[in-house]
Amino acid sequence: MKYLKIAVILLLITNSACAQEHQTKDELAKQIIGSWHLENSSEDRLTFFKDGTLERSIENGSISSNKYEITKDCDGEKLSDKDFFLKIIDENGISSCAYIEGINYDENGIFSLMTKNQGKIIVYRKDQ
Repeated sequence: MKYLKIAVILLLITNSACAQEHQTKDELAKQIIGSWHLENSSEDRLTFFKDGTLERSIENGSISSNKYEITKDCDGEKLSDKDFFLKIIDENGISSCAYIEGINYDENGIFSLMTKNQGKIIVYRKDQ
């Protein structure tokens, strides 16, 4: 029993030390501004502007423009205090959302999302 208590205490200490602090909405909004390219394709790019505009360009050269929000709710799903969605709204008012995993956390140059429907992780890198 003594060893079990020690193991639980060590597990809690390790878990606390390794836990990532969550970014606030203001931090996410600040860090998202700029241009990001898909980790495996420098031609697939997202550029976020302070006014809530998102430009998406892909390798064939086409560019689309949408609106974006960092929000707690999407399509009726509400997230906890520490989590946020990236909500993209197209020109027809149709929205799609992804869970924000982190944006340039500790200036690491990585923007990661998890798709809402498939749970797929998508990683972007900050353009220099």
